[in-house]
Amino acid sequence: MEKLFFPITNEDDYVYVDELPNDELYSHWKEKGLTPGIPWEMGGLLESVTLVEWGNRHNWDAGELRIDPLQEETSRYLNSKVTQLDFRKNHSPLKAKLISSEEHLFAELEESKLPVVLKSEYGLAGRNHIIFKSPSDSWKLAQINKRLFGFPLVCEEWVGDFRFFDFSTLWDVKDGDFFYLTSTTMWIDPEGGFRGIRIGGGENEYEPLFLPKVYDLIKDLNNLVPKEYSGPCAIDGFLYSENGHTVVQPVSEFNFRYSIGRILWEVRKKRKTKPEIVSGLLVLPYPKQGKLKEWSVIEKLETELSIELILLTPVRDLSGKAYQNAVLYFETTVENETTVVETIWSAWTDPI
Repeated sequence: MEKLFFPITNEDDYVYVDELPNDELYSHWKEKGLTPGIPWEMGGLLESVTLVEWGNRHNWDAGELRIDPLQEETSRYLNSKVTQLDFRKNHSPLKAKLISSEEHLFAELEESKLPVVLKSEYGLAGRNHIIFKSPSDSWKLAQINKRLFGFPLVCEEWVGDFRFFDFSTLWDVKDGDFFYLTSTTMWIDPEGGFRGIRIGGGENEYEPLFLPKVYDLIKDLNNLVPKEYSGPCAIDGFLYSENGHTVVQPVSEFNFRYSIGRILWEVRKKRKTKPEIVSGLLVLPYPKQGKLKEWSVIEKLETELSIELILLTPVRDLSGKAYQNAVLYFETTVENETTVVETIWSAWTDPI
C-alpha cells in the first residue's frame, strides 16, 4: 500500500518506500497523466522537507525519519477502537463494549444476543474482525491472537444481514477542528470485507440521512480529539434496516490517517474529474487459480468497456511474488457503473 502515495504526488516530491516500484508500473502512471514523485530509499536526502505520512508518527530530523513519541502516542490514542468507544458514545445505535480478557470474552458470548462482531483494537477495517453468528462459531475463538492480535478488543452487535449501504465521510483536521471534504460509497462483502470505494455520479440519495448525524458526532469530538493532531480523517458508517425502518450508524470507526477513500479523492482531484463522472477504486485479490497477466487484462478491459483504467499498486514484488491484493482505479458513468465493476472483478479474479 506504500505505493498509493505515488499517484497523488508531484514530480518533485520524494516518496519513501521499502521497495522501489518496477519500471513498467512507474511508466504506466506517467502514461496515464499522473505525476509520480521520486522513489526514495532511506539515506542521501538532507535538505529540508515537508513531511506527509500515511499516519502521523515521525519527524524529519537531519535527513532522517525519527519516531516522535508524542505524535505516536496521539496516533495510537486516536486510532484505537477502544478509545473510539468514547468518541461514538450517544451516537451509535448498536451496543458495543470493551473486552479485556479471554475470560471476559467467554462470559460476554454466553450473555450476548448473537450475532456479534469482535474487532481488534488496531487493525484494518473489514479484515481484522471475527463474526459470531451462532454458538457453532465457537471454533473461531482460536483465531483471536492471529487475526485480532489478542486483547483488549471490542464486541459489537452485528447487523450484516440487514446492512444495505456503507459510506465514509472524509475530513481534514487542523488544531482540533474538522473540515468536511466529501462522502464516499464503499463496497462491502457479506462478511464485512472491504472491496472498494467510489465518489461522484451526482448527488448521493442517502447523504441527507447520514450526513447530519455525522455532523452531530463531530460537534461532540471537540474535547476528545487532541489539538496537536492535524491531518486527514475518514469516518466510516452504514445504513441498515430494522423493523421496516432505515437506521443510521453514523460511525463504525474513525481513521485518523490517509485512507483508501482519501487516496481516491486526491486522485480524482488531480485528474479534475467532472462531478457527474463516477470514480472508483477496487481492491482486487490475486486469482486463486492460474497466473494473472495484469497488463493484458487491463488492455482488454479498456477496449471492451471503453474506459481508462489505472493500476495504482503493483501486482507483484520485485522478486515476482504476488501480493494478496492490487488497487485499480476506474472512471465511468452512473449508467455503466454496475457493468464496469462486475466485469472488472470477474476478469481480474477469474482470468481465462
